[in-house]
Amino acid sequence: MIPNRLGDLKAAEEHLLLTLHIHGLDRRRTRAIVTAHLAGVRPRQGDTDGALTTWADFLDCAEGVRSIEIRSALQDMSVRLLRLPDNPTAQELRNRAAAFA
Repeated sequence: MIPNRLGDLKAAEEHLLLTLHIHGLDRRRTRAIVTAHLAGVRPRQGDTDGALTTWADFLDCAEGVRSIEIRSALQDMSVRLLRLPDNPTAQELRNRAAAFA
């Protein structure tokens, strides 16, 4: 997430994708958290559709996992999705996220 904080979104996305391919394949919690970070980078790059798809992947990974970081990522996702009030996919993701509570 350091490249993300420095504003290098391309490097952040590359590092997060690499992390998913190397480290997160067999650890559900880790994969969910990295996927949530990736979903947070994509809208800043102007990739709303990619972000929505990645948030759906995050919800799939996070299902059944109890973690403070997952809960925080759910809250962050829900707030970001409020910026897309007319998008049916965003509404569906908000509904799925609400079911986690």
